[in-house]
Amino acid sequence: MNKYFMIGLSVAITAFLAINAILLFSEKSQVPKKLYINEYERAYTSSYTEKLPKEVITAPLAATEIFIQDSDAVEQWIINEGDSVEAGTELALLNEAESEEQRAIWEAEEDALNDELREVRSVLRELETASSRNSRPTTGSSTNRDTATNANGDTVELDVNVQVEVEVPQDGSYAAGVAETEQRIAALETQLAVVEAQLDQNTAKPALISPIEGIVGKIDAGNMPMSIEIYSSEKLFMTYVVEKEWLEVNVDDRVFLHVDGVAQAMRGKVLRKSQLPADSSKWLDAYRALDPIDQNNPIAIYEVLIMTEEPITDTVPYGKTANASIITNEAADAVALRDAWIFDRYNGTGKVSVLNAQGRAESLPVTIAFDLEGKAVLSEGVLPGSTVVSSDMLQRFAFAPQAFLPFPSVQPDMEHAKNTEWRRYVEYLLAR
Repeated sequence: MNKYFMIGLSVAITAFLAINAILLFSEKSQVPKKLYINEYERAYTSSYTEKLPKEVITAPLAATEIFIQDSDAVEQWIINEGDSVEAGTELALLNEAESEEQRAIWEAEEDALNDELREVRSVLRELETASSRNSRPTTGSSTNRDTATNANGDTVELDVNVQVEVEVPQDGSYAAGVAETEQRIAALETQLAVVEAQLDQNTAKPALISPIEGIVGKIDAGNMPMSIEIYSSEKLFMTYVVEKEWLEVNVDDRVFLHVDGVAQAMRGKVLRKSQLPADSSKWLDAYRALDPIDQNNPIAIYEVLIMTEEPITDTVPYGKTANASIITNEAADAVALRDAWIFDRYNGTGKVSVLNAQGRAESLPVTIAFDLEGKAVLSEGVLPGSTVVSSDMLQRFAFAPQAFLPFPSVQPDMEHAKNTEWRRYVEYLLAR
């Protein structure tokens, strides 16, 4: 009898415990309970900056090319590569017999450039009008291939072949087209200034003159047309970015530069970010040697120009390398949390668990500005001083459960303890 009684009692007790466990711990349980959470931290604000390290090269702010169509027009070169020149400095003496022919070529080139400049400015006006109306894409194009006839009756084709084709996407983003057109206008105005400078010189003593102050970068007398490239005295830093980096870098981003031979770090900003892939040049070749790029798309590399706050002195020559940090993202007085503590993350938004005034762990939506070193920097959502908690169990609750946390503990500073004299410990014990 006692045997069956004990068996029945055991079954009853087990059933009672099982039923109560189901009522208490099942997902449909309505019994209030507290959740122990051992991971938490108090949110605080700080300043965060995301930097893009780049190799940069010292380059001229601008480069002006002077072309000579007739090889017989040059009687004597006066300057050499690397020479400093002023505006109006004679670069080469011209043959009097050939100078009129060269002058006719320059006059024809001036007319061609003026025509092209009017055409490109018309395209710019159309783009700006279409942008304000958010209308359909605008395409403008023009090509000039002018010629001049020399004294022997031969026709000389000028090296003026300018083509402008601006195509704007359907989404109404006209900024790229406007920027490209404005760059072309600036280039045409520079070429026109060079030609006008040659035409304004004294015809009694014909000479090829420099239209600007700068450094003679290159003299190409072996090809036709002959040309002289003059670097401006003002310098900047040039670098290149690939597709992913191009999306991160923006005009006016702050830059810090470290140049060997310059005691202090130089401050600057991004002056221009090219919309078109970079053309082959000695600057690009130098950059590829400094920072070899392994990418699937070989042409997806873009030029970025960095202007410093202080002028770059003559102690930094053209072509000198430096290290730059481009500030691509920054946030002042922002809260940052560990990536793992953010759930339901999508497209710059997510949720975190925060203790409210009633001690419950509720979910709050947050907006993420950017990620930095394993943390998500928030632009809004969590107030400074809030207690943020993390537990996988929290996401199983349909409501905000009450939570209790471990008592905060302070670990002793071992270095401080080692450097404290034994007398201080004795005084402390006696005082107690």
